[in-house]
Amino acid sequence: MRGLGSASVLFWVVLGELPLALIYWTWRGRQTGPTVGAAWALGAGVFTAVALILLNESFSRGAKAALAVGIMNANFILVALLAFLLFREHLQPSKLLGLAATLSGLWLMAR
Repeated sequence: MRGLGSASVLFWVVLGELPLALIYWTWRGRQTGPTVGAAWALGAGVFTAVALILLNESFSRGAKAALAVGIMNANFILVALLAFLLFREHLQPSKLLGLAATLSGLWLMAR
């Protein structure tokens, strides 16, 4: 609306988050951990960036905002499934009900 393209907006949003992350890291005492932990954190950051880029791309292709943001924020479904598959965590019936309700809601929004 102000003459910026969607990629420019995304760039400035991410660039604006960087100082906040550095301030938080400094405030928490510059905690460092094992290299494996840093690699997992970096991977999570890369996947978050990819998710924002794909969300941005879906908007530029005309996706409904409510549906696109709802799908992106339903990432806890993937987290629950990966926790079950990778770490053998148990999914209690209440969690399965919540996952089913979320998927049902997304399906209803898409109709």
